[in-house]
Amino acid sequence: MKKLILLSALGLVLATGFSSCKQCQVCTKSSEPEVRICEKDYGSATEYGLAIDIQEGMGYSCKGAI
Repeated sequence: MKKLILLSALGLVLATGFSSCKQCQVCTKSSEPEVRICEKDYGSATEYGLAIDIQEGMGYSCKGAI
């Protein structure tokens, strides 16, 4: 029974970690530092999208994080 609880808790932690990775964008631009933008850092999806749009407007290329 303890193994089942431990495995379930571990699975939940891993699932949470992987889902947060899917909600991040990595923006790159030559001769500039990489910028990582994650949805969890913003209050809404609109703010998250706006942050990505701003980076792209400054010449960055944004792609989903692995």
